[in-house]
Amino acid sequence: MKKKNRLVLYIKDNLNSLKKIVCSGPGIFSIALCVIAVFVIIASTDEVIIRDIGNYEAGKVADRDVAASISVSYLDKAETGSRGVLVMKKIEKGQKIIRKGFIITESDMEALNKLNLSHSKRDPRNIIGIIFLVILIYILIAVLQNRIVPERELTDSEKYLLASLTGAYIIVSVLLNYFSFGYEGFPVSLAAPTALFIMILSVFLGTRAAIIMALVLPLGSYFAGAFDFNSYFIALISGATASGILHNAQNRMSLIRAGLLIALANCIASVVVMFINQTYIGDYPAILFWAAMNGIISGMLILGFLPPLEHALNAVTVFRLMELSDLNAPVLRKLFTTAPGTYSHSLMVANLAEQACQDIEANALLARVGAYYHDIGKMENSDYFIENQTDCNKHDEINPRLSVTIIRSHVKLGVEKAHSLGLPRDVISIISEHHGNSIISWFYNKAAELETAVNSEDFSYPGNPPRSKESAVVMLADVTEAAVRTLNKPTPGKIEKFTQQLFESKIDQGQLSASELSFNELEIIKKVFVRVLAGYYHSRIEYPKQKEEPE
Repeated sequence: MKKKNRLVLYIKDNLNSLKKIVCSGPGIFSIALCVIAVFVIIASTDEVIIRDIGNYEAGKVADRDVAASISVSYLDKAETGSRGVLVMKKIEKGQKIIRKGFIITESDMEALNKLNLSHSKRDPRNIIGIIFLVILIYILIAVLQNRIVPERELTDSEKYLLASLTGAYIIVSVLLNYFSFGYEGFPVSLAAPTALFIMILSVFLGTRAAIIMALVLPLGSYFAGAFDFNSYFIALISGATASGILHNAQNRMSLIRAGLLIALANCIASVVVMFINQTYIGDYPAILFWAAMNGIISGMLILGFLPPLEHALNAVTVFRLMELSDLNAPVLRKLFTTAPGTYSHSLMVANLAEQACQDIEANALLARVGAYYHDIGKMENSDYFIENQTDCNKHDEINPRLSVTIIRSHVKLGVEKAHSLGLPRDVISIISEHHGNSIISWFYNKAAELETAVNSEDFSYPGNPPRSKESAVVMLADVTEAAVRTLNKPTPGKIEKFTQQLFESKIDQGQLSASELSFNELEIIKKVFVRVLAGYYHSRIEYPKQKEEPE
């Protein structure tokens, strides 16, 4: 009975999850694309002979190939045997009825008419099969939208992107197949930019999702009737190459190199197909040319597609992060001029966070960029932060509650500034989480000396504890770098002991509980911080003039 109840609960949970996906914006959008795909596939199922048979006439030269979409047997009235008896003929599915460049004969027209009559009633099984095919593709999209494949929950904008690319690929491949090409044996997939679709998915959803879609998209077009086996094989090789080729890409020139490698893969796949099919040697140059152009054009097109998609999805990509890491960016130059101490601190935090993330295999580039921008909110009241003060501390002259309001506000101001700059959401998360909701202890203790009852929430930062490893590393780098500056003659031993205390304090306050950092990773981070900071604050030789008092 318990097993039955568990099964019922499991079914209910899955149905509720499915209902949630279907009723969401991306779910409704995906259904709309599925409906469009069904109509496009059904509309293109019948060959052109069914719709424009009047354009063909015996004695004229055919301007295109026409193939049979079904098998038909008939008595050919245009041809009789030796005894004057009508000849029984059979047309196989896929057989060429009319060939481009050849004169149409009476027998060809007879075959065309018989095939046209055979299509007068559409087989409902074909329509049902197409509908089920599109439903399966929709289910696949729903699976990809969960954490099973991408290892994280996709945002709504990413779900829209996945649905759009899937629907567009199948619809485009069906239309390309419908409009036949110049000569027999030309693989339709050489006209379909499979690599472009897969590279976009690789950049925005990751390599794993791209590899799966590289298998699924060509397969969907194959079952939709757009690709034959040759086209499917070439599209599969092209997509598989594109899925992993951008894994370690560092700049946009990598996309051009990727296009060239995809062109090479397309050419190799095309040669294999032509060898198997024993293609006429004269067709090799044209097919290889289009195979190469398919890869090169895909590499060039993604250069144009990425910038608008990056901003539309507000996504973190390697290329976007590389642009944001430029220290000549206007906001960072302004930080340098208005808050030089904060700027110097941010650079040091960035070095610490990047090194640590590299060692724990987190996103080092994201951590570096997040560290650059984490304190941009201090530009508004830079003189109230200790690293920018030279002569006096302005907080000595005001009430602790006003002081803490100014200190707390730099997080909110930083987030608002980040939104106005259009920074990616993951960078904004680092800005909002780099202090978590920890207490600003110095002002809290000072207020406790002046007041009888002090609420700790009034002296806490307004953010949430870090929810990613990169955000947590920036938090630890921020507090460690700022604290080590206060040490008198810091040595590796002092730095290690002090860093350990800071880490334990953050753990005790629950600031790292949502970051998914393990204790082993925390130990690695600590060692990185000690190594970098000990190298930075190493003992220097004192020259005689340095020992003298300044005049």
